[in-house]
This record gives sequence, structure tokens and C-alpha cells, in this order.
Amino acid sequence: MIEYWREIVLVIGGCVTFIVGRKSTKLSEKIQEVSAVDAMQKTYDVFLKHYKDQYDQLLSRLDNLELRNSVLAEASESWEKKFNELTKHHEKLKREFEIYKKSNK
Repeated sequence: MIEYWREIVLVIGGCVTFIVGRKSTKLSEKIQEVSAVDAMQKTYDVFLKHYKDQYDQLLSRLDNLELRNSVLAEASESWEKKFNELTKHHEKLKREFEIYKKSNK
């Protein structure tokens, strides 16, 4: 057995190298998977930030539009009241003119 120590060491060394190589390959695959997941997470985080910014801008614009709509609705009601008052006044003047016209005939 002492005569074959080189061969025995080579066989044991080969086995150890094979086992370590397999573990190293598995470790490399896991590192790649983690890197891929990390890259996807970073991409998702950027997407989320961009989405949130756009969503906040839309909410701001919606609030602005609602405010403008309420201001326009108030103005519309005011003008409608003025129009109704003018219509009543016009009808009254029309009646008075008809009465005046009949009395001057």
C-alpha cells in the first residue's frame, strides 16, 4: 500500500476536487439566482417609484380639476340667477310696454 501512495493521493485528491467543484458550481448558481432576484427587485423598485410619481401627479391634477369644477359650478349658478332675474325683468318690461301701447292707441 505504501508503494501506491501517489495513486491513492491522486484518487482521493480527484474525489475531493470533484466534490468541491460540484459544491462550487451549486454555490455559483445560487449566487446567480440571488443576483437575478436582486436585479428584479431593483427594477421593480424603480417601476414602483415611477408609478407612484405618476399616481401622485394624477391625484394632484384631479384635485385641481375638482376645485376648478366647483368654482365654475358656483359661477354658473350665479350667472343663472342673474339670467333668471333679467328674464323676469324683461317680461315685466314687455307687459308694461304692451299696457303703455294699448293706452296710447
